Amino acid sequence: MSIKLLLVEDEIDLQQNIKDILEIYDFDVTTADNGAIALDLLKKHDFDLVISDIMMPEMDGFELLTEVRNSKNLINLPFIFLTAKVEKDDLRKGMESGAEDYLTKPVHAKDLVNAVNTAIEKQKKREAWLNQKITDVLQEERNVKYHELRTPLFGLMSILELLTGSLESIDQDQLKELLETAYTASKRLNTSLLNLAKYNAVNSYEPNFEMTPSIRNVLECNFSSTSNRFEFIEERDFQTYFDIEALDFIIKELITNATKFAIEDPIYITLKPQSLIIANQQKIISKNQDFKIEAFIQVDRKYHEQQGLGLGLYLCQIYAERNNASLKARISDDLMFIVELNFPDCNN
Repeated sequence: MSIKLLLVEDEIDLQQNIKDILEIYDFDVTTADNGAIALDLLKKHDFDLVISDIMMPEMDGFELLTEVRNSKNLINLPFIFLTAKVEKDDLRKGMESGAEDYLTKPVHAKDLVNAVNTAIEKQKKREAWLNQKITDVLQEERNVKYHELRTPLFGLMSILELLTGSLESIDQDQLKELLETAYTASKRLNTSLLNLAKYNAVNSYEPNFEMTPSIRNVLECNFSSTSNRFEFIEERDFQTYFDIEALDFIIKELITNATKFAIEDPIYITLKPQSLIIANQQKIISKNQDFKIEAFIQVDRKYHEQQGLGLGLYLCQIYAERNNASLKARISDDLMFIVELNFPDCNN
């Protein structure tokens, strides 16, 4: 298939001459007399490269290049300037805007064809690099999802297979231990699947606002058997308007997260009007910083490769924002992982 070129030149004789040269080398050439006509053609047809004069009526070459680079469909389209002379400022302006090359009139056929072929090859390399990066990111995301779902599933299947084939030879203590392990694996798998379902539906989530129980009460409902691990630095209880199911999910996730990654007790809780802060000592991140909350992001995944899909905090942040609250995380100077949930003032 021939390479399709758009030649933009307002001098008709020169335009035809360049067109003839390019067609001798089997390029498919469409012409435009100025930038405005060229832009209209670019919106209607696909081209592999643009060769454009700079000084033209209605829309000059620089304006055309700006429009091309501002279009998401044309952003990687190779663009070569053709001009009577090259001023240093013009060269800088064109290159900063994304021009591939400058050719000075009158241009030799060999130089013109070489410039076109070089620009096309550079574009192919850019697209190949970009496609590979996109593939790598998507593959990593698939690998994360697959791994985090596969690990507990395989563990559960292995235990059930062992029980099926060797139940008679397993004593009561061993049976209890195996069943507890299977239950833990099934809970982890169920949590991952539920979070994945929540993530897929998060764009359509609409909160059901109502007055919540006290935040202290919601915390206690999620402490379970780990309440002795928590210490209140400040305890000034409050209520707020919030989607209660979403609030319960957020609190449960924050407590689970703190319990999972804390390297020592206690886990500190600060409760004051319109604010809940949970802090635990950690050793994964080695310097103080704001913690960017994203989906499918796991810090030091090799060390903590069995810690879920990396969706919990992300979902908490989304639910908080949809309920007019905010959730942020950071690493303090003493390397505490601190999550702060700020609620709207229900009195306003």
